[in-house]
Amino acid sequence: MKKKGIVDYYNDTAEQWTEEWYKDSTMLPFLKECKKILGTKIDVLDLGCNSGYETRRMKDIGLNPTGLDLSVKCIDIAKEKNQDITFIHDNMLNDLSYLGKFDAVISIASIIHIKEDKLELCFKRIYDILNDNGYLFMVVRAEEGKLDSSYKTFNNHEYDREVYGYSKELLERKMNNRFIFIKETKPHNNKWKYYYYQKNTNK
Repeated sequence: MKKKGIVDYYNDTAEQWTEEWYKDSTMLPFLKECKKILGTKIDVLDLGCNSGYETRRMKDIGLNPTGLDLSVKCIDIAKEKNQDITFIHDNMLNDLSYLGKFDAVISIASIIHIKEDKLELCFKRIYDILNDNGYLFMVVRAEEGKLDSSYKTFNNHEYDREVYGYSKELLERKMNNRFIFIKETKPHNNKWKYYYYQKNTNK
């Protein structure tokens, strides 16, 4: 039987992610560090927002977030639970210039779903919607290659949700000088990396 893909996986499991992660504040220290770096700048895009749990936390700590996700089911739940936040159903690889400009793009475990041959396009899309001196804050997998966690079973359906890990060197090569590394902070566990970048306005 052919495995279902990433969109089906997140549509089918949206309620489970919602139930678990609206209660789980694991990422709050990372978000507070993002806010500290941003200072008085507050307009951010939560890239790959799922059902809006981290977008909600961004709002609660004083940021002005917009959420974007590929799963229509996740976006529907996000809108229902957070009527004071804008949520967009779209693909992060598409031209997102219609959204305007942001002070930062925050990607928590979303770029991990982008294949290597699409990474440079992904970083270009992010670059194009950032204000000058804007930021890219990323949570990515520490391992390299396609990960076993790509493969999931839910309600007797098998899925390939395409989870990839990339080295910092490979990510930066795919950035093609669009971003300047600021720092890395300690993650919640060693399966993850927290990276902070700033837009290179000289690109």
